[in-house]
Amino acid sequence: MKKIITLCVLVFIGTNLQAQMKDVTVTLQPTASYTWFDNNTAIEDGVMFGGRLGFGFGEAIELRGIYEKSNDLKNTVSGFDFFSDNFVNNFNSRSVDVERIGGEFKANIPTRGTFVPFLTLGAGVQTLTVDIAATDAPKNEQESKQIYANLGLGTQIRLGDRLFLNLEAKNTVFNMNPGSVLYQEGQDQSDIEDWLGDNNKTRTYNWSVLAGLQFYLGGRTPGEFSALDRAYYNKFSGGLGGFKLIIEPVGAYINFDDDTNLADAYFIGGKVGFDLNQYVGLRGYYYQATRNEKMSTDWQDMAMYGGDFIANLNVARGVVPYIALGGGYLNVYDNYVGKDGLNGASSGYFAKGGLGLNIPISRNLEIFGDANMMFTSQRADEDLQNTIDPDELKQHTLYSVGVRLKLGNRTNDTDEILQRRIDQRVDDRTQVYQDRIDSLESELADAYKNNDAKKAVAIIEEKKDLERKKDNAAQEAKYNVSPEAKNAAQETKSSIKKTVKESRVEMTPKELEDLIEKVIQGVDEETYRPQTTEERMDRLERLLLEINTGTYRENLSPVRQEDASQQILNKLNELDRKIDTNTNKINSLGNNTGNNQDKTLIIGSGQQSTTPAPQMIGQPSNTKVITDTDGNTTVKSGTSNEGVATGWVINEGMSIFTGAALADDVAMIIGIRGNYAFTNSPFKFMPDLYLAPGKNTGFGVNANVVIPFDIDAGIILQPYVGLGLGYNDVAGESTFSPNFVLGTSFNVMGGKLFADYTAHNFVDIHIISVGYKFQF
Repeated sequence: MKKIITLCVLVFIGTNLQAQMKDVTVTLQPTASYTWFDNNTAIEDGVMFGGRLGFGFGEAIELRGIYEKSNDLKNTVSGFDFFSDNFVNNFNSRSVDVERIGGEFKANIPTRGTFVPFLTLGAGVQTLTVDIAATDAPKNEQESKQIYANLGLGTQIRLGDRLFLNLEAKNTVFNMNPGSVLYQEGQDQSDIEDWLGDNNKTRTYNWSVLAGLQFYLGGRTPGEFSALDRAYYNKFSGGLGGFKLIIEPVGAYINFDDDTNLADAYFIGGKVGFDLNQYVGLRGYYYQATRNEKMSTDWQDMAMYGGDFIANLNVARGVVPYIALGGGYLNVYDNYVGKDGLNGASSGYFAKGGLGLNIPISRNLEIFGDANMMFTSQRADEDLQNTIDPDELKQHTLYSVGVRLKLGNRTNDTDEILQRRIDQRVDDRTQVYQDRIDSLESELADAYKNNDAKKAVAIIEEKKDLERKKDNAAQEAKYNVSPEAKNAAQETKSSIKKTVKESRVEMTPKELEDLIEKVIQGVDEETYRPQTTEERMDRLERLLLEINTGTYRENLSPVRQEDASQQILNKLNELDRKIDTNTNKINSLGNNTGNNQDKTLIIGSGQQSTTPAPQMIGQPSNTKVITDTDGNTTVKSGTSNEGVATGWVINEGMSIFTGAALADDVAMIIGIRGNYAFTNSPFKFMPDLYLAPGKNTGFGVNANVVIPFDIDAGIILQPYVGLGLGYNDVAGESTFSPNFVLGTSFNVMGGKLFADYTAHNFVDIHIISVGYKFQF
């Protein structure tokens, strides 16, 4: 019951979710697990350590090799109720070494959030090693091997971009003879003699919980993969994106195991299936054997059919290696004549796995070849489930070559996406310029009102420079200007400016004064053409700039320069007042329509809206305007909250802790803890996992929710209290129960130090721990 409850807890934890790496990645994961062995195994419950190494294919699929080894396990007769007292009293408990080597398929559920639920399906070979020597006799180790399969359900907790904490519950199934673990030389075996010999049909189910740190090496996180990246990725990996229908004519050859009556043969057939994305696909196939080890249409009385899972090890344009895993049924008809010239071969299920290469010919056509190991059982079909020893499996070699026709949608055009990306970047860039220009407009209006020519000139200089950069950015995007063209254009502009300056230098003071009067009179009377107020102000601003910083300044006396600047400021101030008056009239008309949320507000030129942008509740905003040495201005905004927000969950980092567990015994513990906050909520979620190393290894898996309290009393403590649920097997006590948590963080080192007390089942297990929180 405890095992099922633990499984349910892990499922519950995986309700708010996040996916991991895109692309093909290498995965590495050290693991620790605790196993409740089936009573019929005659093995005590205990801990196993190991690791997983493999490949990840996109966000959803992983294939990996597994190695696990037990730690201080012993055999036992406590799970059997039919042994005599004499047998039990004379039984000498011995160490049992359990070693597993296998493979595993892991399917992540690609979602967004902090937790990632997953399913696992695996199989491999288990080796049990027991010393069967009599007491005081030299060691005599006996090995027995079993084929195992397992199914698991768990969740990953994101600790960083490439680091996850895996929590998993799984059930491992294998057939074994309990006598292989209980047998000892020199002991009366009469109680188990019925098991010895051919009693090999004992199936065992073994529950376990597992924790491990999984590292993703290579690949990109989902946020790093843009639409343009995906388009180029697809373009250079065949030009087809998303779901693809696959048709494959195939020729194959099987070199059958010499211990069978199956004759080596060629097969002709085909596969039909689909690729889910650039990484993985599924195939169904049917092959028919030909006679006399020749490729022909003279069919043999044998066929095979089944399915394959295909995983590409890269998606680059060119040769692509792949992994193929699958299984099916080898159908040998009644009239089949084996290699000994007699009937006698039998049909049966098979499993296979291998490596292959894809070689692209065109966008929709590839050739491929692969080599596979293929396994069948020597047992009859109805007894296949009782297979124990790997030696019962027969090994065959399957080679196949074929042509792959891919039917699917064309990928997005990269040139079109590139242009959209450029347009978007230009829009973003020009908007930054425009935001700063709007801000300067407000400052400039104040300078006009205060008759501050010096400040007005400085603001106009910056505003004109930003307007020039804004126009240049738009032109570059419109005409796709090359660097050479931009350099040439810049030289032309410099030449024009030089010519203009030179021509202006030649003007006499009287001519320059006449020009100033003409401009001021012109913007007032609109003698040249009908102009907007903004255009008139622009002419005046340019003139003011030239008088105070340009070459005109050299041809004016200080008194005339000051007088001309004042005339221009007065005219600018007058025009600015007109804009304000018009804007106020428009706003008053808008206000008379009522307080509808959908009304349209028109803001006149030169006016800056003072309505603040809406902020997320509980998310104070910090906005910074940064201008670099080149005059490029960027606006950055963010919230004052720490942590990484993913939806309504905020990842505040990972903690490590150590301490002591007190129950029937005392044990030291070391563990890892996640820290998660929620938007618009004071509560924090803190799942943790710890191990108690030692002779009697213990562990615990808990999910706690706490609420912190702010104390404004000048002390360095920030206490918290909470409740939770978990399974804990430590210090001689085992319980699945509620938790009570009381602790505090210390406002030193950024508030990363903490200490807390946890009561599991309130009185059964007491844990005191101290730790440090990392910001990842």
